[in-house]
Amino acid sequence: MNIRRIPIALRLFLTVLFTTLVITTVSVGVLHLNMQRNFTKYVADVEMQKLDHVIENLAEVYQVYDDWGNAIQAQILQIEGEAAPDDYDRLSRWWLRRQYDIALQQRYFQEHTLASVAPALVESDPVQREVNEEELRILALNLPSQFQPFDGLKFPLSSNQNLFRTDRNKNENGNVNVNDMPAAGKKQFIQMPDRLGLSSRLSLYDVERRFIVGEPIKDQVSYRPIMVDQKIVGYLGLKPVIDQDDALSINFFSNQKRYLFLVYSLSFFSSLIAALLLATYFKKPIQRLLKGTRELTQGNYQYQVKVNRNDELGDLSNEVNALATILDQHETSRRQWVADTSHELKTPLAVLQAQIEAMQDGIRKPTPEHFASMLGQVTSLKKLTQDLAALAQVDAQQLQMYYTTVNPWDIVQYELMNFQANFAQADLTVTASGEGTSLSLDLDRFKQIVANLLSNSIRYTEAGGQVNIHTEQDEQSWTLYVDDSPFGLTDEQLARIGERFYRVDDSRTRATGGTGLGLALSCKITESLGGQLTFAHSPLGGLRCKLTFPKQMKA
Repeated sequence: MNIRRIPIALRLFLTVLFTTLVITTVSVGVLHLNMQRNFTKYVADVEMQKLDHVIENLAEVYQVYDDWGNAIQAQILQIEGEAAPDDYDRLSRWWLRRQYDIALQQRYFQEHTLASVAPALVESDPVQREVNEEELRILALNLPSQFQPFDGLKFPLSSNQNLFRTDRNKNENGNVNVNDMPAAGKKQFIQMPDRLGLSSRLSLYDVERRFIVGEPIKDQVSYRPIMVDQKIVGYLGLKPVIDQDDALSINFFSNQKRYLFLVYSLSFFSSLIAALLLATYFKKPIQRLLKGTRELTQGNYQYQVKVNRNDELGDLSNEVNALATILDQHETSRRQWVADTSHELKTPLAVLQAQIEAMQDGIRKPTPEHFASMLGQVTSLKKLTQDLAALAQVDAQQLQMYYTTVNPWDIVQYELMNFQANFAQADLTVTASGEGTSLSLDLDRFKQIVANLLSNSIRYTEAGGQVNIHTEQDEQSWTLYVDDSPFGLTDEQLARIGERFYRVDDSRTRATGGTGLGLALSCKITESLGGQLTFAHSPLGGLRCKLTFPKQMKA
């Protein structure tokens, strides 16, 4: 069953878009909810700042009576006349409103008195100034006190006409209508207009915030403490003016919702565009990397991914290109390996075939000399196959190693004795000087390395030349140098020393039985033993082989 895949660019697009939408939705929702819950309280807190004079008056009243209930009752009993059955209840409910009205009149009187003292603070119209002075005179005669809030009233309350009209004594400009005021000499009851509607939203609470008088409020209330001698004696509460159920509040929050929806829409389209651009930004290099990997799977190791970016995708493209280069080198090496191997096997096999066919045709007699020649070819094939097998084992990390503590200089001297006849036959002078140490090595593999180095010197040193073998060591390592005289090597030839089947002089090594695998195998075995085999120009004019092993080696 085919499962439909979601491209990574689409996933990235949806992830960025969904994340932005979630953040925007939560932010807008929290903002709207916070506005509904806290904005009304904020407005009430701002309005509470206008009630400082009321709180001061209430503190003075409490200081006289030392109890809210006693204060309200005593001030109601100051009214003359006989009360109707519900007059006391009405005045109790109205007492806090009256205290607010008194504080408003006192503040109004104080502000305009200051303006009369400083004429520059009022308008220059003489008529207006005359009206203000007359108004202040009437207010001064009838200014109420917080200790006598109902001064000017009489029982029953029904005998006081238009008592609860807030605009009775005001003209259309909001000033006291002096023409409607009673004759002077008698204090009259005056009400101030409550433009903010604060009096209808006030409530008084005791020190434990239990309701006493005013407007009972079930919703959230803004509180201001009433202090007497640095001690809280009660709280003045104010109901928020913004109610979620009234028309103005609904209209206000509807406007806010529209603005929030506009912000949400702009955020949505902005995130849509940003997510699309971001997905496209990542999609192109990913597609190029995908194409590059497909080329590699098809064997095109010379293909290079072009992603010019300074990020992880750029690093990945560089790694893919490096991998392609390595694969191309390995493929080239593999093809060269196959070609060289077939070539090396073909030569001795062709010689053997020719000799056997010559014997079959009677052209060549089966003499011991001819059999010895054929045995030489078989020996060459055997050595070649053994070297190939050893190299394959080293590459597969399957070459068995048997470590033991040895003195490497003793082994070098032993091999020099074995090669003494070979050096003499090649007319080479050998000098050797060195010091031994204790190393943990595979004895047979180390002998194989030394034998390959000595055989190489014999093959590539001209007759009459010399070979110098010496050692160096310090606390960390032991090093063996094998220097020989010309013929010398060019830098290009030196760089290829150690490659499989590489021969500096193919005719010379074939004549001496070389396979071109000795130094390559020695390098691999040295690495397996934890050492290092390098090549350089010799001071004698030929090749220098430098074999180094660390002294601290684990068996």
